[in-house]
Amino acid sequence: MESLKERARQINIDILRMFYHSRHGHLASALSCAEIMSVLYFGCYDPKAGDRVVLSKGHGGAALYAALAEKGILEKKELATFYGYNTRLIALSTYGVPGIEISGGSLGQGICYATGLAKGLQLDGSRGYVYCVVGDGETQEGSVWEAAAFAAAQKLDNLIVIIDDNQIQCTNRTTQIVPMEPMEEKWRAFGWQTYEVDGHDTSALLETINVAKATEEKPLAIVAHTVKGHGVACIADQDECHMMIPKENEWDAVCVEFGIRREELDFK
Repeated sequence: MESLKERARQINIDILRMFYHSRHGHLASALSCAEIMSVLYFGCYDPKAGDRVVLSKGHGGAALYAALAEKGILEKKELATFYGYNTRLIALSTYGVPGIEISGGSLGQGICYATGLAKGLQLDGSRGYVYCVVGDGETQEGSVWEAAAFAAAQKLDNLIVIIDDNQIQCTNRTTQIVPMEPMEEKWRAFGWQTYEVDGHDTSALLETINVAKATEEKPLAIVAHTVKGHGVACIADQDECHMMIPKENEWDAVCVEFGIRREELDFK
């Protein structure tokens, strides 16, 4: 499991590099799901078995780009173009980038797509799994629950949805906009097998996914408790951190938090 922690660290550092140069975007959303991406791509994802990964919370796109680069699906040098002129790596995860199934940003749509993929694999008799990462604020979208109802009715036990439950959405805490708690009970009420886990604990997350896979004839929902902006004290868990980026004089402290030198934030 130590390798998953190291992969997550590398993903986090590449995320920091992207935003150090772009100085704009959804840094907090990406840091929230870095460990989830590490576990999915380095502990679960088996393309030969037909596995698919869908990032429904498109604002975490930088974490997906970094994971794809760490996996070797995307060239690391392309990360330097993030948020730049005429780049493929825009703020939200985008179809057309190697390894990306669907563009993110239209919240509530990614899980619908993932549900369709899972149904297709079921009809084909494939042993592959579809892993879908959904934001907690995203679950305010009605389409999420239409997909949830369909997946349960179709007994899609090859569908694993991970809810990045960081408690903060675009402008405030989810509890101040449309409270979605109790999250786990909602998914269970829709006929899903549900679990809760620390979303930054790679070992616990992988173990939970592996335990969940033993379930038959029910889709699987894992509520991963996370911190928005995880690891960066100057923005973490702040109500309005959705678009916050460390100021120039704060980057040295960020480097200390991640155990790197400031020059390591430059792309080589």
